[in-house]
Amino acid sequence: MHVFQPVDPTDVDEGPFKFTGLKVLVTAGSGDKVNTAAASFGAVGYLWNRRVVYIFLREKRFTRELVEQNGAFSLSFLNHDEFRGAIKYIDAVSGRDENKIAGARLNVNYDDGIPFIDEADNVITCKLLYYQEFSEDGIVDKGIIDEFYKNGDYHMVYVGEIKKILIR
Repeated sequence: MHVFQPVDPTDVDEGPFKFTGLKVLVTAGSGDKVNTAAASFGAVGYLWNRRVVYIFLREKRFTRELVEQNGAFSLSFLNHDEFRGAIKYIDAVSGRDENKIAGARLNVNYDDGIPFIDEADNVITCKLLYYQEFSEDGIVDKGIIDEFYKNGDYHMVYVGEIKKILIR
């Protein structure tokens, strides 16, 4: 018989891409209509025989509209120490009101037509496979509603097939 030791899940944080409270920039669009949003919720996994990412954007986000319109998006992982101010700016400003990528002094690059943030150390480009809004009915732990959705502004979940990983 084998002996198992309990391990805190936070101690088993493996892999090059971690969604542990650090912000990742979700970028979508085409031409001169490109926007990015800072997100802290997400995961990397395997679904429908594909390597995928799961991202979560609130309905009010302009980037969400561009993800749905263009059917693709990227995740850009920036050095949080070096780009702390830029990430805070991206998180605070709406892309509907201004070009917040330029305002954060960041640059857009493209891979196979998918925009990403050029200053990133790592980038994942994705093809959109699925999206749906969370609903109160589907949330089993009702404390989550009190903590994250008091105003009813539920996240949309997006599943993107990983097309390419770019590492600087």
